Amino acid sequence: MLYHPDKHRDPELKTQAERLFNLVHQAYEGQWKSEVVERKRTPAEIREEFERLQREREERRLQQRTNPKGTISVGIDATDLFDRYDEEYEDVPGSSFPQIEINKMHISQSIEAPLTATDTAILSGNLSTQNGNGGGSINFALLPSAVFYATVGPLVIYFAMHRLIIKPYLRAQKERELEKQRESTASDVLQKKQEAEAAVRLMQESVRRIIEAEEARMGLIVVNAWYGKFVNDNSRKNEKVKVIDVTVPLQCLVKDSKLILTEASKAGLPGFYDPCVGEEKSLKVLYQFRGVLHQVMSADNEALRIPKQSHRIDADG
Repeated sequence: MLYHPDKHRDPELKTQAERLFNLVHQAYEGQWKSEVVERKRTPAEIREEFERLQREREERRLQQRTNPKGTISVGIDATDLFDRYDEEYEDVPGSSFPQIEINKMHISQSIEAPLTATDTAILSGNLSTQNGNGGGSINFALLPSAVFYATVGPLVIYFAMHRLIIKPYLRAQKERELEKQRESTASDVLQKKQEAEAAVRLMQESVRRIIEAEEARMGLIVVNAWYGKFVNDNSRKNEKVKVIDVTVPLQCLVKDSKLILTEASKAGLPGFYDPCVGEEKSLKVLYQFRGVLHQVMSADNEALRIPKQSHRIDADG
């Protein structure tokens, strides 16, 4: 109030009062703002600021610490220094000086690279040599938690995604492609089926004579034969069975108690057709030879020769 300009009428005093008043006002405002800032910080905020500073110091300490360690060991053969030959032996040039040899050496070094407050990466290496032969190695380790996050974790995530997302997607995509292929070849498959059924009807009389001849000699009798896609997975039991009965066509190919099929798709054999275009197929045969049951499962393009001792079904089974 003393320096307020309105309190003075003299122009010169008024000017000086105005200048002093402004200085005092600025000083007062600055002090008031400082008090407001200081007073509005709670104990919790002060503690949080302290903890933040502590973390920053810890991070700087981790970055600066590598904790290098190293060892060097040298093996020296100084036998000649302590166990000299007798002087009566013939002197050899230069033999007056004892021979000292370094016969082995080992060097190891390691450094630590802190990753977090609990995880540390360790890089180490060693080199060894003895009698002219040597070797070395370099090792890199993490603490268990880091190893898990860097290796096991991604693998678990990958396998989970592969099983729950990728595999079902690929299976569905493959099924869509097969469905398109089946639709495009439906008329051709129907024609092949009709041709195969006609061929089977024409084979009936020949097959009857072949069976009579094989029964007379206790030879090869095809009891049952199926061709197509066999579903063994219990989770896929409800899938439509995609196999056809090829008992008659196979029996028709029996000659002198033998059946020989070459390495080719069996869909091209007389009386056969492809019941599942684009899918893997197999041929399953139950046959009798010398009164003993045999069974074999053959891939579509796999050569097959029967009878074989390995196909025999044990009586216990």
